[in-house]
Amino acid sequence: MPSEIDALAQMLDQAEALLRSDGQVRWAEWLAKDARLIRSLDGYGLEHLLSAYGGMGSLNDVVLQRSKGGVGVLLDVGDNERFDTLRSEIYDLARRLRTGEWQ
Repeated sequence: MPSEIDALAQMLDQAEALLRSDGQVRWAEWLAKDARLIRSLDGYGLEHLLSAYGGMGSLNDVVLQRSKGGVGVLLDVGDNERFDTLRSEIYDLARRLRTGEWQ
């Protein structure tokens, strides 16, 4: 498996774990599906992944928080920073791979 594809799939796994820890099942499942497709070298995984970015209600809008007594409580700032970094790195690498820069 090309190293960049493996790196992307691993980043997706990390982002999925953060989302699951926050109860964000929909987005966690979305990224898990894309990781499976990308690992099998199915180009649709890249298209599906990139479609999660942009627009209202997109992956870009996700902020990790938990509900406590019906009120959203932000998680550790480090978790949100890590998720934000992963989200950006995932997008950048997926765009590169989609344009045919497979290594």
